[in-house]
Amino acid sequence: MVLELGPLPTADVLKWNKFARRIIVELRSSPDVADLVSTDVIELWSRTLTEWTGTAQQAEGSELPFRWTSDLEPEVVEFLLDGLDKCLHSPVVMSWVTAAEASDQRPVTMAIVRAFVDGLIAESNSCQHYADQILSSLGPLLSEN
Repeated sequence: MVLELGPLPTADVLKWNKFARRIIVELRSSPDVADLVSTDVIELWSRTLTEWTGTAQQAEGSELPFRWTSDLEPEVVEFLLDGLDKCLHSPVVMSWVTAAEASDQRPVTMAIVRAFVDGLIAESNSCQHYADQILSSLGPLLSEN
């Protein structure tokens, strides 16, 4: 499936990537969340962030907005979304994030979830079912003020 993220302000994406990498470091080092997400999910998010950082740095140099397009298997997108969903619902993970950070990072997080969900919906009915579950789970959390 084709997944498209953007256009987003490049500076916001770079800031979100830095924020997400900090959470990944915490996930790797905290015994309190050892069973929350698998190391495979953490590694997949790390690789994705590396790709996004490269794309954002290229956009930053040309003063263009961030845009990323990739061909991913639906299972990979679901795997990434599942990890994000678990982290956003984890009291331990959320204790690592200040209210100001959560508010500041919400627009990019919401754009990422929306891009992943839109890609799944376009893929198939079975993917749409999972996308609906994610929207039900994360929608209210991500739209909080």
